[in-house]
Amino acid sequence: MEKQCTPPPKELTTPDAVPEPKRTSLAGYRPGDLRLGKTDVLWDLGDIPCVSLECFKLAALPPLCEHIDIAKIKDSLQTNPEGWIQDAERWASFKNESTVSCISQEKDFEPFSNIFNAVVREASKATNTPAKLTFASRPAASPISERFNAILPHAYLLLVDKKSIDAEVNKEDHAQNSNPDSWDDIVVSFELEKGNGDAERKDNDKQVVWSLYHIMRSDPCRRATFGVTIENTKLRCWFTCRAVTLVSKTFDFFSEPEHLIYFFCSLAFASDHELGWDPTIRRVCVGDKTQYDITVTTDEGKVLVYETTRVISNFGADALISRGTRIFEVYLKSHDGKPVKDAGPAVLKDWWRDSDRDREDRILEQIFADLRNHKGIEQADEARKYFLTVLAAGNVMVDGKIDGTDSLLRMFNLPTDCTWYPLPADELQQPIPTRTGVGRVPSFPWVVISAKTHCRLVFKEVGYPIYEFRRLDTMFETLQDAHKALQLLHSVGWVHRDVSPGNILRVGKLGKLADLEYAKRLDSHVHEVRTGTLGFMACEVVAQDYLFHELASVIFNDDDQSNEDIEINERLEVNKDPEIPFKLNPLHDMESIWWIQVWILYYHVDRQGGQPSSEQTKCFHKLFPAWLDPHIEALLGYMKIHALPTSFQRVAPSVASMHVELRKAYRQPTPMHLQISTPSLPSILRSLLSSLEESRFLARVPSAHNTKILQVKLRTESYPRFEAFGGSYLNTDIIFLLAGVMRGSRI
Repeated sequence: MEKQCTPPPKELTTPDAVPEPKRTSLAGYRPGDLRLGKTDVLWDLGDIPCVSLECFKLAALPPLCEHIDIAKIKDSLQTNPEGWIQDAERWASFKNESTVSCISQEKDFEPFSNIFNAVVREASKATNTPAKLTFASRPAASPISERFNAILPHAYLLLVDKKSIDAEVNKEDHAQNSNPDSWDDIVVSFELEKGNGDAERKDNDKQVVWSLYHIMRSDPCRRATFGVTIENTKLRCWFTCRAVTLVSKTFDFFSEPEHLIYFFCSLAFASDHELGWDPTIRRVCVGDKTQYDITVTTDEGKVLVYETTRVISNFGADALISRGTRIFEVYLKSHDGKPVKDAGPAVLKDWWRDSDRDREDRILEQIFADLRNHKGIEQADEARKYFLTVLAAGNVMVDGKIDGTDSLLRMFNLPTDCTWYPLPADELQQPIPTRTGVGRVPSFPWVVISAKTHCRLVFKEVGYPIYEFRRLDTMFETLQDAHKALQLLHSVGWVHRDVSPGNILRVGKLGKLADLEYAKRLDSHVHEVRTGTLGFMACEVVAQDYLFHELASVIFNDDDQSNEDIEINERLEVNKDPEIPFKLNPLHDMESIWWIQVWILYYHVDRQGGQPSSEQTKCFHKLFPAWLDPHIEALLGYMKIHALPTSFQRVAPSVASMHVELRKAYRQPTPMHLQISTPSLPSILRSLLSSLEESRFLARVPSAHNTKILQVKLRTESYPRFEAFGGSYLNTDIIFLLAGVMRGSRI
């Protein structure tokens, strides 16, 4: 058969889309520095679509209740001298001047509170129902939150019937905080500009964006939220969901009071799901801790309620415009309304997939169907042990319909006259520009909104990612099984596209390959946004180009057996042929396996209380750059075995051998035809398997210190944020911070 190699034949002409990198996916995001965090969030957002007020009303605000008449409410308020001053043509609440500027922000918002109360009183006469929201301004203290947030919103609209609960963590926050409100109940965040300059306006905008962001990242019950910025008598409306953040053009709420009335009425009488809440997730208090009851409605119509016991992962929600992936350990609480007793643990994944993508469970079934067709039923069934078992799957149902961003943003396309609202994150130097498979979609001259569908998936196995283990032999055994899973995928023409330590799990004594929502057939011509995990992406994937287009010379330097340095000098030839668009292939998945092995060796030490040598630390940062620098030089340059702990040096030569095999594979001549449908694995991948098997064996050789490995405490002046943490044992969140390589950011 023909070998898989790069570049592919010219018949494959549909490239993968190239998004820009997300700053919230990088190692520097999580240390907790508020200023840096704001910058990262704003950089990820880029320029924000700015639409007319009428478009904003139609697209983002809940529809008005049937009996509310804005014109009648306006007339009623303007004929009441307590509400409106006719001669001055302004709201009576603003006593002295036609600008909003007072001594304190709390007093600034007293007029808005009065206006809101007057508006909803009039509207309640028509609806015969009380308003669901109340206005509050407590700018001296931040609302309570389970996740730290130092932002002090100037004011907000929040639910009368609260969603928040009085869990132990909130009781402690209450004791230290004079603000009785919770971010879990806030619908609209308000920010008021105190000055008249452009800098003050931008700061105001950034504050409200951070409030929107905090709500979306910290509250699993939230699907969307709103904001308001005020500059004198000018007001802008803000909206965000997982598909887009929108801002309206300004209006003058003195000369155009009907728009402010509409804004208050549309929100104050809307249902919870129209205000952005997810009615299928309910916050509960279990043992003084906040947990969630999550409803999964399967495609077959079963209604299953799972209660969470812990958060496994929530960093997928760290970007506003993203899939918002959250993963929980859960147990089944009820089935079609009937309580379930003694249910075992399971894993629930909640995320917003691109609407033109298949769900992960359906992708798995397609893979198994291909395995049955090519290898037979028995072998296909045997293959299932290397993948997670799906217990339940379905799209989230809200108000009798499939939940998606199109139900929150009631327009498929924004108008052609939509403009861009710049909100530059210029406080820090931008990262070095590079094309990468992780991140946000670049700005286009037209507004592109990728519709997303809300999904849930429940897996039977509660696995543990490879980075949580402390035994070197356990890590390599797990990698061996992950490779078998990849071999099965590749043998039937599939690629995984996001191989990383976070997606390789161990369940009992068996390794499993997870997170197949980005897997695709090699012959797929669907134009998709790629994804990957920085640090483990193949170099060609990072560069979005074929880097091994011509044969290159390889020089080995192995003069000193004790140090075992391997130096590689190769002439890099970048693909110059525009007719060959970049496509990911099995070799790229295999390179990710190699990067994981390298990370295991260079990121760990081999004894309790051990510290990395300066040479090991230097090598780690060269292999895994802190930001977005492509690590092609690391692949082609050095693998310094002598820099590793002594016991690790027994394993490293086999990893280096895999290194050499990869480069040989990449330098294979381009075939005239790529036989995608051939079921057997290319011979070069079998060579890589042999190298991996040897690594596994050497990892098990008895040694004084190779039974356990501990996380390295990295310190370097070139990346001082590592110095914020101490100790050899680090928790999972800190592992994400230090390496920055297990956190696959997604759009």
